[in-house]
Amino acid sequence: MNLLVKKILIYGSALLLLLLVFSMYTQPSLWITLSNQFWSCF
Repeated sequence: MNLLVKKILIYGSALLLLLLVFSMYTQPSLWITLSNQFWSCF
């Protein structure tokens, strides 16, 4: 594979991951549910 293609794939996947995390921050109910599930383990 070409070095340019590898860089594009790496940067594209990093951008996709950042957009996924940002979209999760726009839904606070998701974080409340996750924290409740986490604390119910203890």
